[in-house]
Amino acid sequence: MKRLILPIIGLLSFVAAGAQTLQTAYLSDDFVYSYRLNPAFHSDHGFVGLPFIGVSSGMYKGNFALNNLFYKNGGEKVTFMNSSVTSSEFLDHFKKGINKFSSESYTNLAAIGFRSGGLYNIVDVNFRNYTSGKLPYDLARFLKDGATTDGSFDLSGLNMRSTSFFEIGITSSWKASRKLTIGMRFKGVIGFVNSYVDMDKLTINHSGENWTVNSSGVIASAYDGYAIASQPAYYDPSVSLLDLNHTKVGKPKEIMNGYGVGADVGVLYDDSSWQLSASISDIGCVFWFHNLYGHSPSQVKEYSKVYTPHKGRKTMDNEFSDMGALLGDAANFIMEDEFQTLGILPLTVRLGAKYLYLSDISFGGLATFRYDALCPFYELRGSVNYKPVRAIELIGSLGFGSLGVSVGAFANATLGFLNVFVGTENLIGTSGSTFLPASKGTPNFVAGLNILW
Repeated sequence: MKRLILPIIGLLSFVAAGAQTLQTAYLSDDFVYSYRLNPAFHSDHGFVGLPFIGVSSGMYKGNFALNNLFYKNGGEKVTFMNSSVTSSEFLDHFKKGINKFSSESYTNLAAIGFRSGGLYNIVDVNFRNYTSGKLPYDLARFLKDGATTDGSFDLSGLNMRSTSFFEIGITSSWKASRKLTIGMRFKGVIGFVNSYVDMDKLTINHSGENWTVNSSGVIASAYDGYAIASQPAYYDPSVSLLDLNHTKVGKPKEIMNGYGVGADVGVLYDDSSWQLSASISDIGCVFWFHNLYGHSPSQVKEYSKVYTPHKGRKTMDNEFSDMGALLGDAANFIMEDEFQTLGILPLTVRLGAKYLYLSDISFGGLATFRYDALCPFYELRGSVNYKPVRAIELIGSLGFGSLGVSVGAFANATLGFLNVFVGTENLIGTSGSTFLPASKGTPNFVAGLNILW
């Protein structure tokens, strides 16, 4: 089962990131990848993005911080399932009801920006992942105490999705007038992995060695590297169940498990003192081919001794294996043939404004709304830009959003034919069950090194 941790419960540890790149960098004057936030933005230079180190970013936003899932036991790292972590120590980080998270990572594989006629053009190839989820409070309670404590657990509404794809983009921006710039970006999408768990109903009653489960939902994954196993259902031998404990994940036979298209549009009005801008990113969809699929019908099932945890010394690896086995035994999925589905990209809308206060200091504001079916996100962010010298730009920001409070910092430097930048946004206001900050939060980052001309 541990081989299926990523597409099932291991999504919790797989999340790496929550927007395309730092929101703090949106109002930068010299960020060469600002077109990813608004295609009307472009650098004054042509550039070549170096593979992998051109730009990499990772963002995470949620009701809980990722470090709430991991603890230290002596000098060893363990998960929250370890007996050294008390129930209250872990559960106090979650709010009652539904906890949400959203993440995204973005790695540039190749990019080139150049002027041609009156256009500034960019061609790039990227690898992206975005993951989001709705996690009932009882999921945390069940994973921590369900195997050892009698009681009732309601996991209804459990929903997690993770998508990875390659993106090939062509961007052009041009001056529509002296003050107005328009930009458009078109992109083709090659789908790599799309996995999700969606449980409309999942209630569990545990008493001694007996378990009563009422479940209704689906599990699916588009990835052709599975060796899918099945087993006959004990209540009906003619029905095949997904045997998640023996389904293995290997190397993909093909890169493409889906395909799609997308577009970004943006405008910029600049009268030297004021800049007003707007953009819509990720207008598009992906058509996926799911080869692993199963559904759990709405019916009450009774089990006995369904869960056998690892004995003896607990490692983080077998704790995750126990976690997956516990959920896998709770909800049996009837095996289905391959099916296709249409997925929508996580559309993002941004509205920005910047005022040049002095020649080296400016103030800005940014409103962001990101649509995600599981975890929509909105934020208002203010920033201060400072240029101690023309080649160096420093930005500090403070954001207030639906998932917490964050502080950001971004530094960009042009050193001859080299451009280097680094930035972070630290989510400091994630809220637990008491609606107070649950931890120091999860830092988000962006960094890169590029060649200019």
